[in-house]
Amino acid sequence: FLDAGLIKEEKRMLRSGTVLKVNEKRLVSLLALTAIHDIMKISLLLPTLQERHAPYNGYQAGDTISDHDHALSYLMDHYPQFLPSFRELDPEERRAVHFTQCQLCFNHGWFVQAEAPPGATFTKFKDALIRDHKAQIERRDVALYFVHWLTDLAGAEPTPLGGCEKFVTKFPLEVLNSFLRSFEYVQKITDHTETEVMEEYLKIRWAEHTPSLGPVPTGDSAIAKMRILCMAQMKAERCLQGFDDLSEDDRELLNVEMSRTGTLCQCYSKDLVPQEVSTSPAGPAFLVYYGPAFLQNLGQDNPAQRLSILAEVYRRARELWPVNVAKAAQHVIIRVDMIKSLSTAQILDAMGKGDVWLMMKHNESEAFIERCSQRKLNKLIATGHHIQILDLIQPQ
Repeated sequence: FLDAGLIKEEKRMLRSGTVLKVNEKRLVSLLALTAIHDIMKISLLLPTLQERHAPYNGYQAGDTISDHDHALSYLMDHYPQFLPSFRELDPEERRAVHFTQCQLCFNHGWFVQAEAPPGATFTKFKDALIRDHKAQIERRDVALYFVHWLTDLAGAEPTPLGGCEKFVTKFPLEVLNSFLRSFEYVQKITDHTETEVMEEYLKIRWAEHTPSLGPVPTGDSAIAKMRILCMAQMKAERCLQGFDDLSEDDRELLNVEMSRTGTLCQCYSKDLVPQEVSTSPAGPAFLVYYGPAFLQNLGQDNPAQRLSILAEVYRRARELWPVNVAKAAQHVIIRVDMIKSLSTAQILDAMGKGDVWLMMKHNESEAFIERCSQRKLNKLIATGHHIQILDLIQPQ
């Protein structure tokens, strides 16, 4: 809080020593950021990219900017009048908030939960730090980002009481510690590659897991297992057991796809990934958005079945975006919002009612999992949409 400028140290007026005081102007900036940060999770507010602003963060003219962070950045860049709490900040504070949201390009949750490949997590963030270091951007603006994740987490529950309960009843100490532990690894990005930072973080998460899971894994499944541990959080042990129960095809697919880095000329250590990944880097890598939530909502489901659905998501994505050496440094976002909170039985029940689950390509950088009726499916095929139907096996 001191580094972020939210609290300042001042000399006492009549006695020796110092006293800590709240920096009200800076606190207002944090409150403004908290107020607007997640508003674009309301789909009705998502903006359409105007032709004069295209391209923008991988989106083209006419695209709906469906990533809530990019959508907010777009308004801050081009339509700040629609965000009065942001617009009315002092110029210096407005620049700081803009930096954390639009320039820093870092999603802390993606890193802590190993939700994204290293390139998606760190490349733009690293570029921003190097670029803005030269421009002498203040360190306190970077620190402000790392403070705001506390309000970001609380803001995930849309009421004051819900936000408080988030930390008391829904945020185990082990998970909180993983967030705090991650800070020191994020700082290493200025001196190490994206993949080196991610690999070191994955190894320490495995080594420090309680109860012990044994030595850090090696072999083709190593990165996949360590990412699943981070993604599943409190359900990690069950999901790792489920991983061992997967079919060979599903396990090998997860080994390969979860080991792609989405970076140029970078790979995890060769003893942690399949040979085809280390010897022939290719892409694009996939970021399964809300993949962690999908595993954390395991409930009483069979973990192998849940992971098999995740493998099928990767399989369909690869059909839409075939392996290409020229795209090794790219990533694509696959949104699984629609199934993240459903049980396996609920997912399969939709199929029993005649619907299908499909992956629809929205643009060159995004696809969504959607529930679709047979009638709508025929229309999508007739109108030339790029889709893949998920092949989910009903339990015997």
